Amino acid sequence: MELKEAIAGHLSNIDAELSAYEVPLKIRPLRASIMFVKDYVSEVSGDDKNNFEAKPWFAIIYHHVEQWYRDHYGPAFDRDRSAIASGVVLVRDIPVEIRVLLTRSRVETPGETAWLLFPVEVAGDENPFTWLVDPPKLDKLLADERSKLTKQTTDIGTALRAIRINLMGVEPSDNVTQGLLDGVLAELEASARNILRNDTSGRGSALWALQMAVERTLKALSQHKRGSFREIHNLFELFDDVTAHLSTIDRNLLKKLPHDKQVITDRYGLGGTPTLWEAANAYNAALEIISGISRLFKHKFYVGGGGVLLKRPPWLSLPSEDAPTNPQPPGARSK
Repeated sequence: MELKEAIAGHLSNIDAELSAYEVPLKIRPLRASIMFVKDYVSEVSGDDKNNFEAKPWFAIIYHHVEQWYRDHYGPAFDRDRSAIASGVVLVRDIPVEIRVLLTRSRVETPGETAWLLFPVEVAGDENPFTWLVDPPKLDKLLADERSKLTKQTTDIGTALRAIRINLMGVEPSDNVTQGLLDGVLAELEASARNILRNDTSGRGSALWALQMAVERTLKALSQHKRGSFREIHNLFELFDDVTAHLSTIDRNLLKKLPHDKQVITDRYGLGGTPTLWEAANAYNAALEIISGISRLFKHKFYVGGGGVLLKRPPWLSLPSEDAPTNPQPPGARSK
């Protein structure tokens, strides 16, 4: 049996196991390749399985596994949602999705090393308009409209990046604090998606998600600084509970979000009819509040504005035909 066929014969079961453990699709090929070698390869002719990830024959296995994933998942395989934060901005009074890159890369030595960067601001060589998904024609905007949109898009991108970075590595470790913070970006993304629907029902759900995002953040800060938080929904009272730590945050921003009782009735369509502009203003205010508060957590580590230099993994490079080691693993037998 050919190696490619032997691998394919086991990948459906391997992938089902990885799926059951909710392993992200992007990292499944490596995990699946390692599982195949450990569980199904009994021996390799002229070699052993010690430190096999660095060996040329493992690169061949990885190549076949990755191709299997590309064949079976298509475009979904290259869609890495963990590296993107979705937001929303109004362009000509139409809600438009923003997809902000949360990490960037820069090649250091071609084919060998590259920097993985964790930006917290928009770099000078970035064009925020490239983050807009199917916007109206931007070249038709007047100069002041274009300038305003540039600032709004930059502010949203900066806030989403800052929130993501600032909520990583919070120290001391606290399951309650982390549990509250883990849902903040998801709530913000849910709000953006509902604003993009551009209907009253969606706006009600969007405002509820914003309430939860700000509420989670304030309660997490109270837990982080005071060891507890109150089981209430009123954002002004939650703000006042930690006001000693919030000297840099404008409390008046909370006025741009509906009162907790109003947002609950709007969520069920039993209250008013929030407008698009009310929802967008609340979204921008929530981003400003949360990004500001997120800077107040202590961190075990902080990578904002920095990066790590990564060496190209050996399994990404197939061995050349004249490589001193045999590029094929003859004698590799499936168990």
